[in-house]
Amino acid sequence: MKKIILVLAAAIFTFSSAMAQDTTSTQAQKPQQEHRQQPKRLTPQERAQMQADRLKDSLQLTDEQYKKVYKAILNREKEVENMMPQGRGGMRGGMRPGGMGGGMRGGAPQVSRVNTEMNSVQEQMKASRERCDKKIKKSLTEEQYAKYQVIEAQRLKQQQEMMQRMRNRNRQGGQRPGGQRPPQGQRPQQTSN
Repeated sequence: MKKIILVLAAAIFTFSSAMAQDTTSTQAQKPQQEHRQQPKRLTPQERAQMQADRLKDSLQLTDEQYKKVYKAILNREKEVENMMPQGRGGMRGGMRPGGMGGGMRGGAPQVSRVNTEMNSVQEQMKASRERCDKKIKKSLTEEQYAKYQVIEAQRLKQQQEMMQRMRNRNRQGGQRPGGQRPPQGQRPQQTSN
C-alpha cells in the first residue's frame, strides 16, 4: 500500500511539475509573440527626426540647414500619416468596409476600388515627396542636394523592396515549406518521426 501511495505521489508531483513548467514557458513566450505582432509605430516627429539626423551626418548640414530639412520632412511625414486610412497602419484596415478578408465575398469590385484608392494614395505621396524635395533643395548647396538625391533614391528603393517582400509574404499566406496548403477546413496531417 505504501508503494502505491509513493508511486501515486511521485506521479502527481511529476505531472504538476510538468504542467507548471509548460504554463511558465507559455507565459514567457506570450510577450515575445505579442511584441512580434505589434511593432512600435513611430510618430511623424520621430520618423522626421531619424531621417533628418541621418541627412545631417551624411550631408554635413549646418544647424540652420538641419532645422529647415527637419521641418520639410516633418511636413511630408504628417501628410503621409493623414493619407493613410488608419495612420501608418496601412491600407488594409481602412480600405475595406464590409470586410475584404472574407474570401470571395465582395469579389472584384471591392478589389478594383481598393486598387484605385491605393493608386490615389501613391500619387498623393509622390506629390508630397516632390514638395518636400523642393523645400530641401532650397536649403542645401548643389553638392549637398546631389548627394541627397542619391540617398533619397536609395531610401525609396529600400522602401519599395520592403513593400514587395510584404506583398509576397501576404500572397503566400499560410503556405507550408513544401508549398502545399492544406484544404480549407481540414487539419494538416501530422507526420511521426
